[in-house]
Amino acid sequence: MNFAMYVACSFNIIPETTPFVREQVWSAYRADILDKEEYKTLNSQWLRWWQDIVQDRADNELHGRWSRHYSPDGQFAALEDPLRGRCAQVFHSFNEWWGLTAGGQQGVNYWDKAGNLRSIVKRVEDELETTIKPFKLVVDYVYTGLGRIVEVTPSYAIMSVHRPNLSVHNDDWRLAKIRELA
Repeated sequence: MNFAMYVACSFNIIPETTPFVREQVWSAYRADILDKEEYKTLNSQWLRWWQDIVQDRADNELHGRWSRHYSPDGQFAALEDPLRGRCAQVFHSFNEWWGLTAGGQQGVNYWDKAGNLRSIVKRVEDELETTIKPFKLVVDYVYTGLGRIVEVTPSYAIMSVHRPNLSVHNDDWRLAKIRELA
């Protein structure tokens, strides 16, 4: 998911529709300005690719593993041009950043553990005066590009790490979600 956002930031194709937002865009890759036709095609392909990634992860519980929509070899054979070529073009710079000691993967690991989930579960248990049954809540974190929390399924959501009211720090959302799942 973060690679898809990186591609969108690199080529300035983050959609101007909900749930996306064009703030705090990032990329170590400096892309050329796209002509109108390629921009339109790339934007459309990217949005379809994003939707496919989200659906694939929700359907197959691929959280933390490769999706068929991501190519760890940097070839992206499953995608059509121009998206395939643009993904291959920025793959190396993304992959370098992702693997750094203080890079993307480490950041996601941090965000995944930074939440106050146990105290929120305890709060719900105190409200209900019972131990809540085990539940599954998977959250994917993206570095940028989302203007709201995206609840894909009742137990799967995507959120930004850079928007405190929409991230791991949003105890109100987590509290409501745990109440719903309890």
